[in-house]
Amino acid sequence: MSTEPSAALHPAAPSAAVPSAAVPSASVSSALAGSDSRPALERRLDPQIRKLAVGVWTAELIGDELANISYGGRPVLRAIKAVVRDHEWRTFAPSVRDIEELKDDDGISLRIHVDYAAPGTAADGTAAPGTAADGTEPPAYEGMLMLRVTPAIVDVSFSGRAKAAFRRNRIGLVVLHPTSEAGRDVSVVSPDGNVTSGAFPTDIRPDLVFTDISSLEWADAGTAFDLGFSGDIFETEDQRNWSDGSFKTYSTPSALPTAVDVAVGDTVKQSVSIEALSIETPDNPARESQEQAAFAVGVPVGTVPALALSVDTVDADSTASAPVGAGSAEGPTLPGLDAVLVELYEPREAWPAKLAAAAREADRHGAALDVRVVSDSADGVAEALSSALGGSLSRVVRLGLFHPETQCTDPAAFDALKASLNDAGFSGQLLAGTRSHFTELNRWIAGSSAGSGNVSPVPKDADALTFSLAPQVHSTEIPHIVETVPVQRLAAASAHKLGEGRPVHVGPITLKPRLHAPDQRAEGDELQDHSFTAAWTLASLHALTVDGVASVTYFEAGPPRGVTAADGALNPAGELLRRLAACKGDPVLAADPVQSQRRAGKSPVTVYPVQSDGGLQLFLGNLSPRESTARFTLPQGTGGSAAPGAAEVTVIGAAAGSRAEASRAEASSADDGYLTVTLGPWATAVVTFRA
Repeated sequence: MSTEPSAALHPAAPSAAVPSAAVPSASVSSALAGSDSRPALERRLDPQIRKLAVGVWTAELIGDELANISYGGRPVLRAIKAVVRDHEWRTFAPSVRDIEELKDDDGISLRIHVDYAAPGTAADGTAAPGTAADGTEPPAYEGMLMLRVTPAIVDVSFSGRAKAAFRRNRIGLVVLHPTSEAGRDVSVVSPDGNVTSGAFPTDIRPDLVFTDISSLEWADAGTAFDLGFSGDIFETEDQRNWSDGSFKTYSTPSALPTAVDVAVGDTVKQSVSIEALSIETPDNPARESQEQAAFAVGVPVGTVPALALSVDTVDADSTASAPVGAGSAEGPTLPGLDAVLVELYEPREAWPAKLAAAAREADRHGAALDVRVVSDSADGVAEALSSALGGSLSRVVRLGLFHPETQCTDPAAFDALKASLNDAGFSGQLLAGTRSHFTELNRWIAGSSAGSGNVSPVPKDADALTFSLAPQVHSTEIPHIVETVPVQRLAAASAHKLGEGRPVHVGPITLKPRLHAPDQRAEGDELQDHSFTAAWTLASLHALTVDGVASVTYFEAGPPRGVTAADGALNPAGELLRRLAACKGDPVLAADPVQSQRRAGKSPVTVYPVQSDGGLQLFLGNLSPRESTARFTLPQGTGGSAAPGAAEVTVIGAAAGSRAEASRAEASSADDGYLTVTLGPWATAVVTFRA
């Protein structure tokens, strides 16, 4: 990465603009200079999208990100964007200051000025409350992106400059490749011209996919693509390790030391270009279908996993009365909740208060305890836990021990802990794995196996494996959060395989990472109390309802990262989890798209049918800022006139403005009728058919 002396931030402009009529093959869907005066959360949930089209190239400009780059209707790249990440891997928040559009005879050029706010600061660089206690000026950065699209090439260049001194791990352009590229053969060209063959992995790969990249070359359906990089050496990793829906090619090779000091005025210049050479005529760009989503609800395909909550004990008082979680004993409860998860750190003097607070929370719900200990030794752990819980570990259903440096299980400590548990009354499951992301589990097993003759580091006496999830490790944009959902299923299935068939306990799942760097506090998210989080949670549970997943822990008991709002009432995610916790172990039915829906493409509606003793509950969530309608063919005897008026619609988060409505068609001689449900933006609902 270059750190040249301060220079002009604005690259030379392309040739003078000409009337758009002179460029019939180029178009921009909306005025680029317009401002968006909506509230910040509304802009985040439904960002302005500017569609770009030149020849058969299409792309979308969303904020500072060039997204969904396609050629002839075929996806080529998920996104190109610039990122600034500090020494703790926290991402500076981008804010577009202005955009200038220039057209010429060849295509479209856009010049975008972006400000990058340090974590905990506003977009203008001012400190948020409580983030600059030492009085120092928060780090800030600015950049200029030049986007150019012609019939043959898409080019993105970045010039960045530091406005304050800070320490960085990465600054520059990143390219996101869609997960649909898994299995794609690629030629990797190094800066010295050497060419090696490779492929995007199908299984989630723990190590680097490609290294020492000057360009990547591949072919798809008669078109050859050349993705070139300049300004640094690039490499590719499998971001599915963090549940991202992409592979990522980035600069600052991981072999180089981090973190690096950045001085005021230091600059970075990089560029990325994707060039297409069609051997045959490409297809016409795909058009969005207007067909209504349709599903057929059928036979059981799984069961509802056990659900758990976590409690935040970082700031628990040293007294046994320290409040942690949703509040008083009169607060809302989640009947059927499997466990309350508590993480215990050194010093051990704080454990009694933290365990007491977690036990009170578990008592309110009638749940057990799931205890995760972070310590470099098992010495005295069983005794300390037993003493804090009244002399017995009988109410602990799961117990894990993780090293504070690796965040993974230490096999020797695991064996020592197991040997000491017999006299403490522990009869639950002893967990191995990681308290961090799937990344660490994947690397732990792959690294240890490679160094020990393919012998897995998972202790043979481990009852189950565990790992956690957070959808915003790399990106906070809503589409990227949504795209983590299908990857969660892949990660869970991979963990089940890595554990040689052991059950998997997923969580805690939080919107933002619980741990990122030593002593870094977990952050709340403005989405936590929004109806979006209920719809996302339903989609997440649907993805994790897969063979091998035994339990899923979502969020915390209390605000700001929990299932209750500041007033103590359940937020939409809490309302949803209360309904789902009561369904533990109930059959989940298939909800297959009908043939017309397969042609129409993926629907934003999640369908999660649960068959309980009391009847069929159709859990539905809309992961879209637009109203969505879906039609359902129901099992025999559930819909149509066979049970007139039996459908009850419960809107999750109705108090916050969510809406949904359902209507039923009369049965005919051909079928048993069908149900049509319309969901408002980001809405979640339960349609119940009583037995």
